[in-house]
Amino acid sequence: MFLITNNTLKDKNVPQLRLATCKRPSIYSLLLLITLVIFNGCTQQEQTSSSNKETINIGRLICGGHLSLAVVENKYQQDFPDFTLKTVQNHDWNDVVQDMKSGKLAGTFILSPLAMQLIRQGMDAKIVMMADRNGNGFILSKQYKSIEDLKGKKAIIAVPHLYSQHHVLLYLSLKQHDVPYSDVTVVAMPPRDMITSLSRGEIDGFVVGEPEGNRSVSLGKGWMAAISPQIWENHMDHVFLASNTFIKEHPQQLQELMNSLKKAGNYIEKHPHEAAIMGEDYTGANAQIFEQVLTTPANWIDYSDMIPSDAHIQAMAKEMVTMGLWKDIPDNLNTYTDTRFIQKATARHP
Repeated sequence: MFLITNNTLKDKNVPQLRLATCKRPSIYSLLLLITLVIFNGCTQQEQTSSSNKETINIGRLICGGHLSLAVVENKYQQDFPDFTLKTVQNHDWNDVVQDMKSGKLAGTFILSPLAMQLIRQGMDAKIVMMADRNGNGFILSKQYKSIEDLKGKKAIIAVPHLYSQHHVLLYLSLKQHDVPYSDVTVVAMPPRDMITSLSRGEIDGFVVGEPEGNRSVSLGKGWMAAISPQIWENHMDHVFLASNTFIKEHPQQLQELMNSLKKAGNYIEKHPHEAAIMGEDYTGANAQIFEQVLTTPANWIDYSDMIPSDAHIQAMAKEMVTMGLWKDIPDNLNTYTDTRFIQKATARHP
């Protein structure tokens, strides 16, 4: 087909089309008109189709446990014919909770104990997927040579939220090293503030999702006292909490999202280098630092199993009761999850 551009029409060496004055339109004029009509029709159709696509907002923080979202945004958006995935990044978990309560988010990646606490408090939502397993680090100031050194020192240790797997891991680690839980003061702090606070001497250490711990070590701020699989191997880390409105009114969209997130988890396991590059904005660390978390050791973080089984939920609830976050295990704990969608996704992308 002969295409006429604006530059072509302005070229003195090309015969100019004067449709308004020609008594009999040339074949080139007719071709131009047909091309313009077809192009305009296609453009309007694409704009209409695009404008009709719904935007689904999913919450997150800067965290390696949310890496599958980064892969989906960068690689699998075409999996969603009827909606566009948009992630909403916050600095603090309290902001994520507020966004869920306000209805701004259809769902969010969130700390597993916090998701369980919100459901227990009455939030109309379900845990539909595990984002990852393991994936955390325990950083201590260099003034402490071991976890045992915390005994009797009244050290201040930061965690992202009191209802967090990091708080549970801290409790377990202290117990494993015979350090009384009462010997430390636990403070909740946004993950991105922890390295600065440690540098200033405001805290003595922190437990956090990677790669923030590994980034701290790379900056010469503290040392890695333990990684989470050494404390509680294969523990439930972050989960995907979906509103019941999203589950009930948009089940097909949720299924498509689960399919892509499971596919993204498989991609991370097989292509850690490429995934780490995609996740730089999600992790706040350069790809080299997070690639180490993805590979060395191999079980530091795991995206292969995303089904939040009753056993995972029960195990976390038991630890929350033991350390005093909950007084008891609720009788309806098995209603906190809806695994239908991730089970189908797992069958499709094993």
